[in-house]
Amino acid sequence: MDQRKAELFITLRKLDYTAGDLTTIPDVDSHTIKVKVEKGSEDDAYFIAKEYSLATKDDSVYHLPFILNADGSPWHEANLFFYRQSVDEKTGYKPTDDLRRKASLLFDYKLFCEDEGLDYLDFSAARPPGRPSYRYFNHLKDVEGISGKGLNTRTQVVYEFYQFLSSLPGFSVDIERVEKTKEAFIKFSNGHAKTVTLRSQTVRASSLPTEVPIGYVRDDGDDLRPLTNEQRDHTVDVLGKEFSVDERLVHLIALNTGARKQTIYTLRMKHVSMFSDENRAPDGAYMLRAGPGTGIDTKNKKAQTLYFPEKLVAQLRIYADSKLARERRELFCKEHGDILSDGDMYLFLSKFGNCFYMARNDPRYRKLKTRPQGEHTHYLKTKLFKHVSPDFPKDFTFHWLRATYAYSYYQYLAPLVAEGKLKPGDEIRRIQLRLHHSDRKITEHYLKLFTGFDEKKIAQENYEDRLFEGVGI
Repeated sequence: MDQRKAELFITLRKLDYTAGDLTTIPDVDSHTIKVKVEKGSEDDAYFIAKEYSLATKDDSVYHLPFILNADGSPWHEANLFFYRQSVDEKTGYKPTDDLRRKASLLFDYKLFCEDEGLDYLDFSAARPPGRPSYRYFNHLKDVEGISGKGLNTRTQVVYEFYQFLSSLPGFSVDIERVEKTKEAFIKFSNGHAKTVTLRSQTVRASSLPTEVPIGYVRDDGDDLRPLTNEQRDHTVDVLGKEFSVDERLVHLIALNTGARKQTIYTLRMKHVSMFSDENRAPDGAYMLRAGPGTGIDTKNKKAQTLYFPEKLVAQLRIYADSKLARERRELFCKEHGDILSDGDMYLFLSKFGNCFYMARNDPRYRKLKTRPQGEHTHYLKTKLFKHVSPDFPKDFTFHWLRATYAYSYYQYLAPLVAEGKLKPGDEIRRIQLRLHHSDRKITEHYLKLFTGFDEKKIAQENYEDRLFEGVGI
């Protein structure tokens, strides 16, 4: 890291009264709060007219990025840019993780301009290559280690900053001289459409290869591969012998519902009590809603219904009431007090009483700079590899269990279609509902993989055996 960045890029731990109006003159007709200026004289202060409509809510901003100039003075324009985003009514008082990433990237741009002797506000050059933003774009294209996606993200932050400056009084930044843009109407394969802004300072970027590897399926940007029945059974056998009960249940939920880690780790005690007869599906599974308003996090905040088999629910009930689980909840309360009610307490906690993934509605969510985000699954994978057979897939990840669930469910549905108990195509619809795919084509890709899964896998592994025969690895 550039030493200047380490010294001049700081984080304000907490900023209070962001719902109020800031002024240097107290309003005698309304209640104002006097705030002394840090390192200022006794008379140096500003005043905040508190909005009583938000008096019962936490209007503070936590961990706000703050950038200094080389002389130690604040970089006012950038700091105001990020402050405005943090209190934008459209986004609410949300966590500042993304703002800190943006601030770091914008500071890189500032340092580039300083190193090149450029005034970042001077866009008077007749030709675009002479202007700061274009100079930076061309510089990034020559920097090793920056992906196309990373380059586009950096120039996007710069463009948004100048958009903000062009809206402020006293700044004469012509946004058209910063970067050429055009509007385009995009229609997506799922039928949705929207107007987007296409920028000129971008390069072609793809986070994943165009072709999906043989034996895999692409689901929401991830390339997944289901375990074979033999590998799945072997995994379950290892879980039963080598893993603790809570670690085993985390895997079994993924294998039996297709839920992602953020969903599994944000299950609460109250959800166990929701496994009741009135919430049962025709096939006997217990239905549980997840997503906004439930306390269970889902990817992209999508509303979901999870289906838990009866045997798994019985194990979850036993664990929730076990001495081990109670002790961990007591450790959580000892550390954090009564910040969570009994019903909102996480079902799965570490041996130290910590959650593995912090839910968005957790009262601590905005206050913590670094939150647990399911890193525990990496530990579980490492532990699994210590006990599985040598031929177990080396590129296995916890997320494969989602595809494994889909494969198992397909094997349950396929005979029903063959026997005429389900109409052809019903299996696609049911798998789509269980995996919560908005686009049916994603589910169809799963089925294409499943119909020839074993054959493709065997052919590929035989090829690899021949390819590496005699190599000595």
